[in-house]
Amino acid sequence: MTTQTPAGWYPDPYGEPQLRWWDGDQWTDATHAQEQPSGSPRQPASGPQPQPQPQPQPPQPQPQSDPDWSATPANPTLQFGQPTHGQSAYGQPVPPTQWSGTPGPGYGPPPKQGNPLPWVFGGLAALVVVALIVVAGIFFVNRGSGTDSALPPVPSDRLEPEQPPANPLPSNEPPPGQGAPELPQPADGRITDPGAGVSFEVPDDWQVPRSEQINGQDPMSQKWSAAVQAMSQENYEQDQDWVGNVYSGVLSELYPYNGVSSMGDTAKAVFVDFSGRFYAPAHESKVVSDKALKIGDKDAWVLQFELDFTKISEEKGFKWKKENGALVLIDRGSGESPGILYVSVPDNLGTDVVAKVLSSLKPA
Repeated sequence: MTTQTPAGWYPDPYGEPQLRWWDGDQWTDATHAQEQPSGSPRQPASGPQPQPQPQPQPPQPQPQSDPDWSATPANPTLQFGQPTHGQSAYGQPVPPTQWSGTPGPGYGPPPKQGNPLPWVFGGLAALVVVALIVVAGIFFVNRGSGTDSALPPVPSDRLEPEQPPANPLPSNEPPPGQGAPELPQPADGRITDPGAGVSFEVPDDWQVPRSEQINGQDPMSQKWSAAVQAMSQENYEQDQDWVGNVYSGVLSELYPYNGVSSMGDTAKAVFVDFSGRFYAPAHESKVVSDKALKIGDKDAWVLQFELDFTKISEEKGFKWKKENGALVLIDRGSGESPGILYVSVPDNLGTDVVAKVLSSLKPA
């Protein structure tokens, strides 16, 4: 059975003329010079010493009295053998540094060094918490943005049924799962577009294109529900064709329209947009006519224009130099977007085509 030596200042077990702090379990790096009392010096007791009873607290400072070596607890190294230089009583390496303080005998223990491990583990725990928060945030963002997730879906009985919009907007798009609707074919030399509320005469040798040829996937583009066209020049620039066209449909709701009184402003806005969207080669444009008219009993507006490509046409050898066109809006009643008829004919397809189409317009 062994007894534990209480913490305190004891002669240095390494043979140095100094005192070293024993913390109750091992020698520490704390030392201070050994002060000799006045008179004849006393030597620490040698040999086995009686083991003192364990004390719960370190010895109290006694700055006014000399240490009584005869009452000093036995040197702990006597129980475990004299350590070699640089090792503790347990044979563990001891750092060569010494405590920088200079206490006198019985000064008490130096402040213990803080253990860094709790801070390290605390920092790691904080990082784990932050990582979990970030992952949770990404999950909810992805869930809200509609991206696919590997997690199983929430049972349907926990989801609120999706409600359709109160006033769904009309659309020219075909129902999901169906292809684009076929464009109407000529009947008695005329094309009738009930949606746009207009019919027109088909120019000689002009053909009805496929719907997907004139209606792209861009939801921002105007959709057409009736059309005829003719080739002006194939591959005029790389693999692009230049065509003449007569297209009709319901004007996209992206364009502003506030009834018959706003038709002129709406026509100008559409013309400016189409000029930049459909005519890439450099050109000059001119408005020839901009006025109200009647198509049967329906209010309408016509804006006629001329585009001049002469300069770039001569540089690149295009087959056309000018293009005549017209943009017609047909009112469809209060709260409805107007119908639109768009005619654009390069001069190599005829200079009188636009006038013939406009003079043939009838309500559908």
